[in-house]
Amino acid sequence: MISVKDQIKQLNERFATKSNVKESSTHLVKDVKNVEHEVIEVLDRKALYILQCENCVYTVQGRPIKISVENCKNVTLKIEGKVLTGTVDVWKGEQIALEFETCVSVLQLDNIQSITIKVPEAEYFGSMFWAGVEDINLHFGEEKHSLNYSDLQKKNPELESATGQFKTTVALDGSLKTQAMVRLESGYPATLAEEERLQRQQQRKEEVLRGAQAEEDD
Repeated sequence: MISVKDQIKQLNERFATKSNVKESSTHLVKDVKNVEHEVIEVLDRKALYILQCENCVYTVQGRPIKISVENCKNVTLKIEGKVLTGTVDVWKGEQIALEFETCVSVLQLDNIQSITIKVPEAEYFGSMFWAGVEDINLHFGEEKHSLNYSDLQKKNPELESATGQFKTTVALDGSLKTQAMVRLESGYPATLAEEERLQRQQQRKEEVLRGAQAEEDD
């Protein structure tokens, strides 16, 4: 199965099919250290890319297309504006904090030592795809949830250690739901529950076809 890291890499490579495309379409903050607080205003429908920064606190304003954080340590993003695609990617990080004032649709996380994610309430949270994140602290207002990759792997030994992924969502009853991800024969990623549901649907279709064939033979 393709890792979350590789999925993120493929998404970001779409920006850079030409040498100047990524530069023109991305607001890049790179190799910055020891910023107590700074406002980043993202204009012109650009993506925000935070790369190799350390000990920084940023308030993100404007309407970035998406937000990517790579290879950073002790970085906090206070996201005030709307992320147009609702997508935030974080990988190769340590002590990352994301604080959203509005909703986040998709979080993709990979190879992070620790990350804290805050949203105003559970209904502001969409889905989170993650692998190799040892410590996730997820806050819905005052409600806190903790997730640990090693513990979940032990409960899902069928997953490959290098590429095993999980999907975290909020269930209809408001509880947090985390499921292991698999890749279907078609190549499409799905949870184990989704795979079982698709298998049952396929089985019912085959039973209907067999019944129809038997009627024709009669």
